[in-house]
Amino acid sequence: MCCFTGIRQPVQDTPFYHSTWIKPFPKPYPPHPEQCIIFYPRGAEVVNFAGDAKKITRPRSVITGQYTRRIDRVSLRDEIIVIVVVFKPGILHRLTGIPFTLLIDQAIDLEAVYPKIAREVNDRLGSSECIEEMIGIIESFLIGLTANANCPLRRTEQIFDFMVRNLGNYNLDWLAREACLSVRQFERQSRNYVGISPKFFGRIARFNKTYYLGIENLHPDWLDVSLYCGYHDYHHLVKDYREFTGSTPRTFLQEEARSLERLLGISQ
Repeated sequence: MCCFTGIRQPVQDTPFYHSTWIKPFPKPYPPHPEQCIIFYPRGAEVVNFAGDAKKITRPRSVITGQYTRRIDRVSLRDEIIVIVVVFKPGILHRLTGIPFTLLIDQAIDLEAVYPKIAREVNDRLGSSECIEEMIGIIESFLIGLTANANCPLRRTEQIFDFMVRNLGNYNLDWLAREACLSVRQFERQSRNYVGISPKFFGRIARFNKTYYLGIENLHPDWLDVSLYCGYHDYHHLVKDYREFTGSTPRTFLQEEARSLERLLGISQ
């Protein structure tokens, strides 16, 4: 994904044209049921939790854990290239061995986990001028990681992937049985794999579906969206939006629509 913090464009001003800057609003980013590795081959990104004055400049590449509240993201430079690799739930725990309870609402420097190889990848990305070449560099890095992962796909990971891909309110006992685990074992593995409980993960997954349904429609019927995604009613949906974004559904999407990628017509 490529985005820009400033775009210089001509604006008519009699009798001459002059250049001005489009100043973008921060990109409000709600919780998604995901863990990622994010690379910044160009520029840098600053993030902060909504309403929090503390801003964090991310390094050249990061591993992100499960976020449970909204962050606002903005570029420090006129040009930024961001390449995001989204993993199925639990896979990053398997590759890194990191208990993801340590990464709730956190992003850590990839070079702190893989000092030599991540530094080499970041250096190569920084010197590359071609997006396709950058993607190839990252793919080679990921293939190297998976070559060292000697454990097979685990049933629990499949259950979490099922929760992300399907609508529904799932009973914890049923999820544990499908994972071939007791409820206590399933909850313990959940915190290691994704950082949070299965119930909380399911709430984020359900909320995330409403978010994408909202941005796909200019004027969504929020009652229909809430019922379709398994909420009891619209007020139940609003409660999750206030917790995860600090806003109502309508207000949050109005904020989101001001982000530069939306103004440019770039899909997420």
